[in-house]
Amino acid sequence: MMMMMMALLRSGSSKILPRYQPSILPRFLHSHATSFGFKQDEKSKLVVNVFSTVASTYDLMNDLISTSLHRLWKDRLVSLLHPFAGMKHLDVAGGKGDVAFRVLERMNSVSNKALQERLADTEEVTKIFVCDINPNMLNVGKKRAIERGFGEDRSLHWVEGDAEALSFADGSMDGYTIAFRIRNVTHIEKALSEAYRVLKRGGRFLCLELSHVELPVFKQIYDYYSFSIIPAMGELVAGDRASYQYLVESIRRFPNQPFLATLLVISGDIFSAEQDVQTDDAGWSHKRKDLLWNIAEHSGSASKKSEINNDADFMFQRSEFGQEPLVGTVQMYGRHVFLCHKCPDLWPSHIETTECSQLPGLLSVALKARKEDLKRRTCLTIYQGEDDMDSMDGDVMIFPDMIKYKGLTQGDVDNFVDEVLVKESGWSFGEVETLSGSYVFVCAHGSRDRRCGLCGPVLVRKFREEIKSGDLHDQVSVHPCSHIGGHKFAGNVIIFSKKDDKVTGDWYGYVSPDDVPTILEQHIGKGRIVDRLWRGSMGLSKEEQKKAQLLRLQGSNTVGDKV
Repeated sequence: MMMMMMALLRSGSSKILPRYQPSILPRFLHSHATSFGFKQDEKSKLVVNVFSTVASTYDLMNDLISTSLHRLWKDRLVSLLHPFAGMKHLDVAGGKGDVAFRVLERMNSVSNKALQERLADTEEVTKIFVCDINPNMLNVGKKRAIERGFGEDRSLHWVEGDAEALSFADGSMDGYTIAFRIRNVTHIEKALSEAYRVLKRGGRFLCLELSHVELPVFKQIYDYYSFSIIPAMGELVAGDRASYQYLVESIRRFPNQPFLATLLVISGDIFSAEQDVQTDDAGWSHKRKDLLWNIAEHSGSASKKSEINNDADFMFQRSEFGQEPLVGTVQMYGRHVFLCHKCPDLWPSHIETTECSQLPGLLSVALKARKEDLKRRTCLTIYQGEDDMDSMDGDVMIFPDMIKYKGLTQGDVDNFVDEVLVKESGWSFGEVETLSGSYVFVCAHGSRDRRCGLCGPVLVRKFREEIKSGDLHDQVSVHPCSHIGGHKFAGNVIIFSKKDDKVTGDWYGYVSPDDVPTILEQHIGKGRIVDRLWRGSMGLSKEEQKKAQLLRLQGSNTVGDKV
């Protein structure tokens, strides 16, 4: 967007673009002609009129104004949503269908297609609701749906409605998105309250919005671009300067990032939220690029301050933390299978059991059915892929084999178990990738145990911070994972590393954020066990784990012998 701004500044026509004067900004910001400074109950009608006027040229203007970056931002939004087949999702003020189409495309990917077909004849069908107060925008969306091949898609539903008074039942939605529209809502707190009401327990709320620039130099450039160039482009391309003048002014009046984050937790603690403005893994500062991501995760009932204050009783300060012996607490097993599936906030408490009708449950059932045929005792764990799309739902990583199979679907499960896990001959239908480096899995299964749900995400963030600062991206990968046993030892961490042609799978417990640099330096960097946190290792019985640690401690006064 900055590149677009500078290019237009160099080529702008003085007849159309007024000279920028900082002193005239207050007049712009308080102009009643286009800012809708009328009574608040009139605003929604005026917003409808504006978007009715610009509906036909809205896509073109968005591309010109943002140099098509809005498309990447929406892609990112949907990747953070983690759509899944059978999902009930609500996209508010998204009449053109931009977000809804992306959700459908992601759900129709290879990893979800088979499950969607299975659910087609049940009540758990996918439903994507596009709700917009403006019928003209909805009509544009319906036409685009036909053009993109979604015209006959029964999972797509178009609803004319108000974000402040949704027509959907309480607890009916798995996800809620609103992109570049919350600033046009008359009462933002009412819209947030409605979002909370319609979300299920574990549902996800994602808001994508333009906001404020803090750096003085960029702010001056951005203000000139916003108040001079954008309205001029609206006049030239859409024949409507006033509507785009309003859109610019609505951005300036919109609350800044900290204030909007505060709105998410006031009025009875509406959302259980990470209140910091998010920065993505690529290092974009959304605040500087005027892109605000507020991600709040619905916790089912209004979070009470007493519960928040009691979080410490379940985290690293809890009274039993570090109190019990760790070594010898890992069951003997010879292979670990990790299935990529959604995210911890959407995992039920027993995601790997037969009670789960989706992919994890089906894989678990198939493994149990072939248990006697397996050459190695196999452990199944669910993990969340990273946001950089390195892993997608349905991907399977296997250790110590150091292999990833991509795109496992519901219909592939029996064949996959037979060929890969029983016969160990490789999978004839899937794409395979050889893994390298170290893989860190952190138990973050909050619906199974609150301790892991609170400790896990903190450890994942700390690992990623240390990996970034040490430039270890190509050497270490970190993933949240489901229940691995021994929740009383939270934070629980498993590390798979290849050293001298041998792959080890070492389990650690009672890991705190302060321990992360030591683990990275000693275990991954030097190949040494951190014995004070070591629970055991894949391939060793409990007695062998105790003997191995005793030998290390007898033979060395350092952190531990080599892995």
